[in-house]
Amino acid sequence: MKLWSTTHTFRHAWETVTQAVWRKYPNDYNPHVKAIDVIDRHVDDEGRLVTKRVMGTQWNLPSWAIYLLGLQDMCYGIEHSVIDPKARTMTLKGRNLTFSGLVGIEESLEYSQHPEDKNATIMKQEAVVTVFGLSFSSYCEKLITETYENNSTKGRQAMEHVIGVINQEISDLAAGIEQATTKLNTEIEHATAVINSELNDIAQGAKSGFEQATRLNTAFCEQTTS
Repeated sequence: MKLWSTTHTFRHAWETVTQAVWRKYPNDYNPHVKAIDVIDRHVDDEGRLVTKRVMGTQWNLPSWAIYLLGLQDMCYGIEHSVIDPKARTMTLKGRNLTFSGLVGIEESLEYSQHPEDKNATIMKQEAVVTVFGLSFSSYCEKLITETYENNSTKGRQAMEHVIGVINQEISDLAAGIEQATTKLNTEIEHATAVINSELNDIAQGAKSGFEQATRLNTAFCEQTTS
């Protein structure tokens, strides 16, 4: 059995990081993940979002290792995740389904809001690799663990890329809202000016008509009293 673990701090808010987790695949940094299917998703009694996904991956191991281990080109695993908005945590636990009797891989990740900085998120990642029934199992476990470590580095790069995309989308949305608001305010100001002008014309017309009626009434009165 081989244990591997790492900790990383993302300088981004927990909400942004957890959004990036859902949008992490596919990406150019982790091309080994080829397919993802959500097979269950619900909110439990505690208000947590619980999701189960099946993932198809290519391990990118050397061809001789794939041959000796009897692995397929596409391997499948299952992932259970829980998002707790109150505790500000997202936990993911995954294990391989393909050849689980020969190679056992259990992975866990936790994303939690930094206790001292609400604009930062701590990621804790662990993987336990176990190869069964081979005389050189330790070497194979080391090889798979090194692959995990390499993929973890690329995974953090992928997360930063996705977070950048999310931030850009938010910026574009804010700019779009600002532009739309400015346009709407301009249209309101123009419409208000037109309405005020028309009201002023109506008032001037009414005033002119009233003055003319007053003059005619005065003249009529003068004629009837003369």
